[in-house]
Amino acid sequence: MNMTPECVACIFSQALRVCETLHVDKETTKKVLDTIGCMVPQWRFDETPPQVAARVYPKIAEILQTDDIYRDFKREATEHAKAFLPYIEAMIDKSVDPFHAALKAAVAGNVIDLAATEQFDLEEEVAKVFETPFAIDDSGELRTMLESARRVLVVGDNAGEHLFDKVLMQRLKTLFPKLWIGYAVRGVPIINDVTIKEAEEAKIDEVAEIVDSGVDTPGLDLSRASGVMRAAYENADVVIAKGMGNYESLSDTLTRPTFFLLKVKCNVVASSLGRDVGDIICYKGECHV
Repeated sequence: MNMTPECVACIFSQALRVCETLHVDKETTKKVLDTIGCMVPQWRFDETPPQVAARVYPKIAEILQTDDIYRDFKREATEHAKAFLPYIEAMIDKSVDPFHAALKAAVAGNVIDLAATEQFDLEEEVAKVFETPFAIDDSGELRTMLESARRVLVVGDNAGEHLFDKVLMQRLKTLFPKLWIGYAVRGVPIINDVTIKEAEEAKIDEVAEIVDSGVDTPGLDLSRASGVMRAAYENADVVIAKGMGNYESLSDTLTRPTFFLLKVKCNVVASSLGRDVGDIICYKGECHV
């Protein structure tokens, strides 16, 4: 999904949001905004938003003298998410359709997104997600494909959310015991993305093989992926891609059967999917081969 004028405004506003969230002083905030403002003329409409963000966030990090802008917030988001796991597990256990419920749980975690223009409350989303229908629901086709698949690759998105992804993958292992599961993480911290550090701390290796994508974009950009990542992708019978960044990065370049699992948090993605901000989505993308 390529950049739009609305994306330009959104990414620039993210620079201010970082400074506000981190309580950066006004002089440094102006330096950040001046620097990012000077970059805007180089942003192109044939790029994806994550490709542009991959140039913006390192500049912000350089000015703020950090290698992980949202390190503390990722820790807080992870601790916050942990509190909901017993409820999530109980709701899946008592569901008449644990597979569908596990997908819902995973998408509830997708509200943890510090780059989104629209922010949602995790507690509220967890409370209502099991009663909320998917606005696009291709979960039946996903289930059918998983029944015959040998390998599934789950592409992670944000820290905190990765705990909900682990719950989903645990259920996949139970429901499809012969299935190899890979879990792809960002190569480096960009925004509040899950990296190998957070995945290992959550012991995701108990349920899946952790795959370091090698990408420096807040979404899986296959043109920047490591060899290991590309092999995991190309050998996957099914891909489950979490969040808007992965949708923005992959939707126009799919070569494997891919299901996007996300909460719609901006008008551009809503328009692309033909749905509304706030909708939850389980959508099988169109392969381009």
